[in-house]
Amino acid sequence: MNDHLQVRPGGAGAELRPMHAGDLAAVHHLAQQVSWPHRPEDCALMLQLGSGIVAIDAAAGAAVGVGMRWSFGDGVGTIGMMLVERERQGRGIGRALMTSLIADSGARALMLNATAEGLGLYEKLGFVPTGLVRQHQARFAERPVLPAVPSVPLRRAGAADHAALCTLDEAAFGADRSALIRRLLANGVAWLVDGAAAAAGFAILRPFGRGMMIGPVVAPGEDEAIALVAAAASAAPPGVLRIDILARAAHLGDWLTAAGLPAVDTVTTMLRGDWPAVPNAPRRFGLALQAMG
Repeated sequence: MNDHLQVRPGGAGAELRPMHAGDLAAVHHLAQQVSWPHRPEDCALMLQLGSGIVAIDAAAGAAVGVGMRWSFGDGVGTIGMMLVERERQGRGIGRALMTSLIADSGARALMLNATAEGLGLYEKLGFVPTGLVRQHQARFAERPVLPAVPSVPLRRAGAADHAALCTLDEAAFGADRSALIRRLLANGVAWLVDGAAAAAGFAILRPFGRGMMIGPVVAPGEDEAIALVAAAASAAPPGVLRIDILARAAHLGDWLTAAGLPAVDTVTTMLRGDWPAVPNAPRRFGLALQAMG
């Protein structure tokens, strides 16, 4: 956590301070205001893996805005969960939160996924659009009937595979996210592409929000990504199923739509700084979370 943060001006009569566990109820409340699906436990997990800043009304002492950041080594980080109370929007609180989160990230390259409402502010703060992410989601009364799937050797991942999955994710993402991947594996189940010498890709299915989420999805190609997603979708219980994919994965998107999982929302991926590239790495098709890439 960024406990070293001193109280800073936050705009519109607000002050900024570090986020603590006692603020999670306010984070959840602000997320509900904009119909984000995060459960209290989802908010808690994100704070455990990163740090946050809260904008406090200087007179009433209530939280009126929040933002979080995550560092993956010394080189990169992500920013997300940017929320400002509706009545306080447009008064500089979001800019103050973002400026502090950027400053606290040091020299790291930063990634975020922007809603249409935040896009202009982030561009002014040096973020550049680099692509789109599409949220595919549906509520199933029973397990979905899936379209045909490419023939790919898959198997369920066990505890002995977890280190290999962390390595695959690091190659695809460009930085070590072992702490995140291991937490997702602890709460879910994974499938991997059973390559000749080693695992070549994976997908994780786990609880999130209003139901279940598939992600991240890492694979050498789109056929493997579709096969992994199909395995995870087949195992999901009835209810809401969600996956956030990179929009350039057009065949995966078409397959999801045919499976009854249409795109319901789109956000813009933005970068500030130079993100590391890993030659000949597997590709990232599905996000772990929009906030954390």
